Amino acid sequence: MITALPTVTVIALATLALVVYIGLGFLPRPSHAAALWSGAFAVAMVGSYVWLTYEVSSSSLARAVGAGLVLAPMPLLWSGLRAYRRRRPYVWVAVAFLFSVPLVLLLATPFDLFGVAFRGAFTLMAVFAALTFVELVRLGPRLRDEALPLIGISLLFIAFAALFIANGILVAIGEVENADGTQFLRTLNTIGMAVYIVCALTTTLLLTVRADDTAISPRNTFERTARGRLDRARSRGDDWWSVLDIRLDDPDDLRRASSTAAFNAVTRKLMRDVDESFPADADIERVNPTRFVVLLPRPQGAVRALLAELLERVSTEEDGQAVPLRLTASVGWVPATAGDYDFTVLLQRASDAAELAASQGGDRWERVHGQER
Repeated sequence: MITALPTVTVIALATLALVVYIGLGFLPRPSHAAALWSGAFAVAMVGSYVWLTYEVSSSSLARAVGAGLVLAPMPLLWSGLRAYRRRRPYVWVAVAFLFSVPLVLLLATPFDLFGVAFRGAFTLMAVFAALTFVELVRLGPRLRDEALPLIGISLLFIAFAALFIANGILVAIGEVENADGTQFLRTLNTIGMAVYIVCALTTTLLLTVRADDTAISPRNTFERTARGRLDRARSRGDDWWSVLDIRLDDPDDLRRASSTAAFNAVTRKLMRDVDESFPADADIERVNPTRFVVLLPRPQGAVRALLAELLERVSTEEDGQAVPLRLTASVGWVPATAGDYDFTVLLQRASDAAELAASQGGDRWERVHGQER
């Protein structure tokens, strides 16, 4: 029988993962995805404690429940990834497996079919590992580094499932003793769980704390400032205000074609270009590394001059530039009067205008109502 020491190690890792994720991920940034991932770590921790109970007491009930709960977090991780991508999470599927896997293992125990049932459950979880891999790939190149740990362990999990199947075949034909096969399963499962917990914690925590690139609302401090300025401008009839949405063109292609360090150098250059192009009284918010929102108090002629300067700065290559490509940006420009000084409306229209400018080839700005430069 496997010794208790590796199980204690898994318990420590599972408990630490739950505490770290809830403390650094779920509590400061609650979301549907974070709740599902917290649940996955909680189930893994409970399962490891129950499995230790089995090793101490040799209880068949503890063995079935512990082994089932050790596998059950995988559908929860997959469901959380779908929620993170704003897709239907199918939580009911994850919950169904949470209860059904331990039950099947428990029902198989009296018939001496636990090994077969566990191999079957492990193989089924390999399907969720493959689905998890697909969801991680769909996150896109800008989240490539964050997704990499869980991508790697998901692929290894599929390989482990193949080993489990092969081991089961060898047991069935008598090439390997059943006791040795069970020992192999337990050892590999314990090691695999420890590695999986670390990789899952790394990826989910990085995804949770990372700013959402698809959000259109800047942070609260900037928004409060912008709303206050726009309210005062409306009360005084001041129409020298505009909202600008500035985006680096083709960020996904740039991310695919460059290393992490090179892409970070590109985003730092964009940040410098934006800071140096606008006057000190402009309010600038970095929504994500490749997107900025600017509240600018200038007449239309001055705005055009500033945007021309910005686009020229962005496209100008620097000595030793990290990515040997011409960089360009797209800008959505909305005068405050076009949205009745309503910050939410202006922000959305600026976003739409920026997307239109990018769709027309980039390296340009687009003013609302199709009034271009």
